[in-house]
Amino acid sequence: MRNKYLSFTDNRETTPFESAEEAWFWYCLCEELGFERAKGHSGQTARPCETSDIILAVKRLLHDRLLGPEHIRILQEYGFEQAPPHVNFGATQKICALWKEAMTFLDSILKRKGIVRCFFLF
Repeated sequence: MRNKYLSFTDNRETTPFESAEEAWFWYCLCEELGFERAKGHSGQTARPCETSDIILAVKRLLHDRLLGPEHIRILQEYGFEQAPPHVNFGATQKICALWKEAMTFLDSILKRKGIVRCFFLF
């Protein structure tokens, strides 16, 4: 799949993320490193999106009231830690459930946009 957002000088094929979680961690890492808009060609692997595509999907879920303030707080906290919450490492069941719910909603949007790979089982 070609990335329609890449500049004319980058002709690499793009690689979708394996999961919404991987895409979210990528977004958080880019933000932490100070990139305003990480182009798909900013690393060794060309991605089919920019960081703004990820955050716009989250904002859409917030606008549609599928995610709430608690979801956003957990996404930020664990996203910047680059590790999902887990009960064995101090997270509560509620935090883990909110993380999973947010990832499920985000996964759906990112798959429709071609940002996350769709796996079809026949």
